[in-house]
Amino acid sequence: MSDDQKQEEIASEETMEHIAQLINKARRVVVFSGAGMSAESGIDTFRGGGGLWTGLMGKLFLAYGGTPFGWNITPQICWGQYIKRFYGPIAKADPNNGHFALAKLEQEVFGDYMEVITQNVDGLHQRAGSTHVYEVHGTVMRHCCIAERHIFDFDEYWGEENDEKKMDLPDKSPKCKHPGCNSTLRPDCVLFTEALPMDQWEPSFHAVDRMRKGDVMICVGTSAKVYPAASLPGRAARRGAHLIEFNLEETDYNQLPNYIFVKGPSGQTLPTIVDRVIELRNANQSIPSENISQIVE
Repeated sequence: MSDDQKQEEIASEETMEHIAQLINKARRVVVFSGAGMSAESGIDTFRGGGGLWTGLMGKLFLAYGGTPFGWNITPQICWGQYIKRFYGPIAKADPNNGHFALAKLEQEVFGDYMEVITQNVDGLHQRAGSTHVYEVHGTVMRHCCIAERHIFDFDEYWGEENDEKKMDLPDKSPKCKHPGCNSTLRPDCVLFTEALPMDQWEPSFHAVDRMRKGDVMICVGTSAKVYPAASLPGRAARRGAHLIEFNLEETDYNQLPNYIFVKGPSGQTLPTIVDRVIELRNANQSIPSENISQIVE
């Protein structure tokens, strides 16, 4: 190993230790996750190499399945492509080590003082054990009808006992069960040109507003390009929070103050950091003086 490689390795270890210390000293942690968070679970990103919106078929799918226009005009085509290209991989996916690490950080260290704001619609944060999760772009685990936006939870519609349906939905689009409606259902996800759901956006906004100097925002796998959600890290930085980005490449967040970048798959880097934070906490080093038992409004 060359001297340069040794220096890079030492610097990397020092950076990881510094990050663990910052998180351990924080009173509050907010996670902001994007598609890259779930890439290690086998779910394609949208804009990266081979992403859902790339290539000719991706652009066609975006124009139809990614917009209200497509679902209103050709719901059967959209549903079939949704099952094949979007829902199918999610149904087969499991949380990865990054999801489990974040859930562990909540359960063993921060409790109610840790919240997750995710742009993902796959529900993997909740399946891993995170409890305070805000899905600002909606979720595939709910359906809504095109005509009146009647909402149906997945299990409410298909039946909790029918786990096979979660893996193999029919190609023909289902119909709304609300009396007198019978319109086509679509996933309750935010499509292009649609506003974010306020019941998810408002608590996300408030979670960031509760942050103070010395708190930490963990950004994982986001492109930093999808607004308004992408504005939240900047808001956290302006409140004095440290911004730690776990990603394959740096994003525009590198222009924000108190920014640290950790390169690599989050399923590998996050568990290392979280295990070290727990070691520090168990050793009673730099423990916040307040009892972190509930969110202080």
